[in-house]
This record gives sequence, structure tokens and C-alpha cells, in this order.
Amino acid sequence: MKKEMSKRKKILIISLVIIIIALAIIVFAKTMNNKEEGNINPASSAAGNSSYQVKYSPLSPEEINKVADTILSSEFIKSIPEKEPISLFFFKFENGERIWQDGFLIGKNQLLTEGTPGISLILHSKYISQLNGNNLCDIINQANKNGDLGFESKYSTAILLIKYVGMLKYRDCFGF
Repeated sequence: MKKEMSKRKKILIISLVIIIIALAIIVFAKTMNNKEEGNINPASSAAGNSSYQVKYSPLSPEEINKVADTILSSEFIKSIPEKEPISLFFFKFENGERIWQDGFLIGKNQLLTEGTPGISLILHSKYISQLNGNNLCDIINQANKNGDLGFESKYSTAILLIKYVGMLKYRDCFGF
């Protein structure tokens, strides 16, 4: 009887180890696949193609101030991981062509001048006029519903959950 129980325990342990190894391989493969997808900066992703000219049009100083004030007054900025900033890029369309505009690198409680974002949000600049200092989440949700919001990350969903766990309470803010 004891031999049979011992044998069952060994089989159970071996089965669990096999399942854990299989899950680790799947997560590793998915993570490697996501890292191979390339640069997360939307303006520079086309820059590698020498036959394609990236067009850029800066935001006005008023627009920059409006966006910066709204970002800095947003509640979620406190929960952004220190080593994993979020970028917010703007774009517009002229004659059917996407024109890249300024972007902001958002860190824990501040706007950053350098760093590598773990998440990039890409938002149509027509929403800047609707920003009022404390409605960034509402605007992002509206843009998402209208198809005017893009999302890019070099990380898999599992890694994003681990790195940005403190921001889960704001997932509705980003349209997820």
C-alpha cells in the first residue's frame, strides 16, 4: 500500500514538473517572438526603409503645455514603474498620409527626457483640444472606441502584467 502511494506521488511530481517546464517554454517562446517584432517608436519604424520618408510636424507650444499639464495631473502617473516609462506619441493625417508629431515619455510622477518605454500609446492629435487637465483617461477611451489609439510594446502580455502590476487598477484608462 505504501509502495503504491509512493509511486503515485512520484508520478504526480513528475507530471507537475513536466507541466511547469512546458509552460516556461511557451512563455519564453512568446517573449522572444515579441522582442523580434522591432522598434516600438512608431516614427522611427519606417525610418529603416530608405525609400519611405517619415513626415513630422511639431505640436504647438500651447498643445505641448496642455498635454503635459494633463499628463502630470493624471492619477495613473503615480503608478508607472520607475524603470518602465510609457510613451505617448501624437499623429495626424494630411492628404491621407500619417504625419508624426511630438511624443511624451511618462515616468513615475514626471515627464522624462530620456528612457526606453515598455509601452507606447499612439493617439490622434485631434483629441488634444478636448484635454482639460484631468480627463486623459476619458480621452484615451474615446480615441480607442473611435479607432484613433494605437498600442505597442516589446513585451508579451504576461511580462506586461508583471512589470505593470501596479497599474492594473487603471487598465480601463488605457482601453483594456
